[in-house]
Amino acid sequence: MSLPKDSDTPPYRLVAEELRRQIRTGRIKPGERVPSSRDLEARYEIANMTARSALRVLRDEGLIYSMPGRGNFVADPLPSEADSKAGTREAAGNGRMPTPEYVELSERLDDITARLDSLLQVFQQLGGITDPKKK
Repeated sequence: MSLPKDSDTPPYRLVAEELRRQIRTGRIKPGERVPSSRDLEARYEIANMTARSALRVLRDEGLIYSMPGRGNFVADPLPSEADSKAGTREAAGNGRMPTPEYVELSERLDDITARLDSLLQVFQQLGGITDPKKK
């Protein structure tokens, strides 16, 4: 399954939206393991950094939490949609808003990830043009 190529939305956001939908509709239930970044990389044909950024978005929204060495899991209970959109971390257990520094760094990382995804697409297109095997 690949992501739409004509979307202006960065790929990590598209993957986060799909996982968010699966969580909110109950396809992935509270307490269940979320696909790993490697699983997402293979399923959506994206870079591992893109997959990790998608998971970070959901973690920032409090929809998932990480257990080192075990994976990412859906929060139980799920935060309300309003809390998720506001970026609260109640499901992660700290019950407070991210610091302004965290928000700024997160936005910078999102921007870098989007730029890297764009560059990767350009290189893939150039590779297809210059590859003599594809003629």
